[in-house]
Amino acid sequence: MSDFPWVRFFPSDWLAGTRGMSAVETGVYITLVATMYERGEPIPEDQARLARLCGASNSAFKKALDTLIEEGKVTRVNGGLWNDRVEKEKVYLSEKSEVARRAGKMSAEKRKQNQEAEATPVQRTFNGRSTKPEARSQKPEATLSSVAAPPPAQIDFDHLQSKLTDAVDGKIQPHGSFVVGPIAELVSNGVSLELDVLPVIRSKAEKMMRPAQSWAYFVPMIREAYERRVAAGRALPPPPKIGQSDDDWARRLRFARKRSGWSHDEWGPAPGEAGCLVPPHLLLPDDGRGWQELKAEPKRSLVA
Repeated sequence: MSDFPWVRFFPSDWLAGTRGMSAVETGVYITLVATMYERGEPIPEDQARLARLCGASNSAFKKALDTLIEEGKVTRVNGGLWNDRVEKEKVYLSEKSEVARRAGKMSAEKRKQNQEAEATPVQRTFNGRSTKPEARSQKPEATLSSVAAPPPAQIDFDHLQSKLTDAVDGKIQPHGSFVVGPIAELVSNGVSLELDVLPVIRSKAEKMMRPAQSWAYFVPMIREAYERRVAAGRALPPPPKIGQSDDDWARRLRFARKRSGWSHDEWGPAPGEAGCLVPPHLLLPDDGRGWQELKAEPKRSLVA
């Protein structure tokens, strides 16, 4: 049985790729590609045998094969005949299988740890004496701690492929779009698709003069953006603790009205903005209109 009993098939790609080919060429092409998937390796170029496999005469098969090779549909390699798309799909399926294998292994290890923990005898103390736990006649109730934790988020390769393709807006070679392993590895290690991956790809795609060869091209830039975001989060100072009484807000409002400004850093959203912390009964109708951002220096004057 083939290591890859199924493959992705995109009808629109197939129709576009075979448009203009004869019925014999199309039949030979799909039979050769299916055989490559079945074997998982190049096909020995025994034209007589392959002609019988494709149900064509030797001359018709040779003519069709010459056309397929000339158009780049089939290539000659040391091992025989091969197809670039088959190679890309092999890589895709291998990566997807590896991610699933890792997740399954982690889940199995977690279940084993939980089972070992449940099987460990727990001694109880009664009147200062140590006793063995009583035998249980029924299964213990399931608790959150006794249920195996879910494996890492399963990566939907098709969904990831779609999101990446939309973000890159055509700035990647068609064959490169099928190997999403480098990006999937980042996401599986905690890099955010929405906060790190997609913004970098959109930004770089706008400035690219020619398409990238693969998703791996973006990996160093995504890592750098991720590290910057994490470092910036660590460097953020804790939110200031300020008084929340009516007197505290009344003083700030007097200062803000006098300066026609508001310090978002110290006081949060301004009047009229979502999340404003000022008690509504202290606000005037024009508070917040046309106010500018006030600098936090000097601090003493902002709470006068």
